[in-house]
Amino acid sequence: MEWDLQLLGVTAIEDKLQEGVPETIHLLKRGGMKVWVLTGDKEETAVNIGFASQLLSDDMVILGESEIWYGRDKILHATGDEQGKTRRSIWERFCCSQDKTKKDPRNLVEEAFVELATACQAVICCRVTPKQKALIVQMVKRHKKAISLAIGDGANDVNMIKTADIGVGISGQEGMQAVQCSDYALAQFSYLQRLLFVHGRWSYLRICKFLRYFFYKTFAGMMSQIWFAFYTGFTAQPLLEGWFLALYNVFYTSYPVLCMGMFEQDVSAEKSLKCPELYKAGQKDLFFNFRTFCLSFLQGSFVSLVSFYVALWAFEDKASIKIVGDYQSFAMIIATSAILTVTVEIILDIKFWTVFSVLAIFLSLVLYCLCSYFTQSFQAYLTAPTVFQFPDASKNALTDPTALLVILLSVTVNIIPSLAARFLCSVMVQRTMSEMAQVRDLKMKTSMVELRSHVRRDSHWSRSSYAFSHKEGYANLISTGASLRSKGPRVRGELNGFGPTSLPGQEDSVPPADVACSRDAATQQTFLPC
Repeated sequence: MEWDLQLLGVTAIEDKLQEGVPETIHLLKRGGMKVWVLTGDKEETAVNIGFASQLLSDDMVILGESEIWYGRDKILHATGDEQGKTRRSIWERFCCSQDKTKKDPRNLVEEAFVELATACQAVICCRVTPKQKALIVQMVKRHKKAISLAIGDGANDVNMIKTADIGVGISGQEGMQAVQCSDYALAQFSYLQRLLFVHGRWSYLRICKFLRYFFYKTFAGMMSQIWFAFYTGFTAQPLLEGWFLALYNVFYTSYPVLCMGMFEQDVSAEKSLKCPELYKAGQKDLFFNFRTFCLSFLQGSFVSLVSFYVALWAFEDKASIKIVGDYQSFAMIIATSAILTVTVEIILDIKFWTVFSVLAIFLSLVLYCLCSYFTQSFQAYLTAPTVFQFPDASKNALTDPTALLVILLSVTVNIIPSLAARFLCSVMVQRTMSEMAQVRDLKMKTSMVELRSHVRRDSHWSRSSYAFSHKEGYANLISTGASLRSKGPRVRGELNGFGPTSLPGQEDSVPPADVACSRDAATQQTFLPC
């Protein structure tokens, strides 16, 4: 008797999520970012990956492709009660644009799709080719005023990374093509937390403070020339010496602001990761905008006005023992008041003090004293009288007690409005770290979703039992063969997360060939319009 043996081999590939992926996506969502997953996997695998990475949750209403349909006028609609308002607003916007303009119908469909997608908490695009990934990023950039960040780890993500405003490549086992074409290279997806919420937010804060202070100190030091012109009949007579104008932004006030632009921190890295809501300030342009520029202009103009008119009030028709009434000594008092005021202002602005910050402030003041003494000394005048035309002007202005009291008065009056504004902001503004932490604790904590069935009751989706969520531990099921045995509804129910709650009599044996193999780490192909 001959036995005809037929061996059936089944191979399964488990592509697990990297460590920290769910936590990173959860922080991105709390930071006000829209997370899009663009993957080439099939729909069931992509949705399970979304649940495992905490991109999707059980309380969300999942809107599938079959539930988005084209209307009579080629406009996208969404079914469901939660999308009712969005559907009506999209329809009204489409009708208005269709009546007033003659747009391409394809652009109208794109606008409607982007409006609907951005109204959702998360978007997962499956069965997407590398070219389609780049087209999706380009479509969002075209219809939304948002900054896009694309992150990927393979060669199929190169087009998407190069199309986005910011490209991040993950150096993995799929080659270095993504890293070579990206702006930033990371070893793991979880490192995106520090890149955005720590270094990204610090960089934005430093640039904004640098620009605001740079405009402020320029207006404070140079606008006194305008007020002086009213008393000279606009004859182009300079108030400040040429050497002071040349060295003001180079040595006298540049080092402190450079240190602030390199080392400034408002909160530590740990607090930045604990409160990702702080990242929303950059999305709303709260640190530097046109209003901030206007305030810097007004503050700098106020400083120049006070420095000029306080000195003018004190020495207009008077001359003390050492001040002989020359306008250059008068200009030295104004310049000294402006430099001391902007120095005190940056001392108030700096929140994170380092040794370099202290040395920069000290070096700036020392350089001002040395350069002023050298350029206005009698020896320099004898050496080059046409270059150094004002001998002993700084000595007369900075050694007279009356002049020093005038400088002190000017600095005090200049700083009082700034101190009052900081006090009012600290009292009236309620967005504090402690309150953000309290709001965060009141929210429901999203737990890690293991292998579960996430099919809505009113959905017609046909979900595969083997569309794994890429959680650690399922390789043992495949290697032991327990998941391939036909054990009735219990095995399938446990794999889907129902456990013993499966209805009796619903026996459904799973054929060995029904194994879905996920190819690439889908959550590493993320679209983030900030």
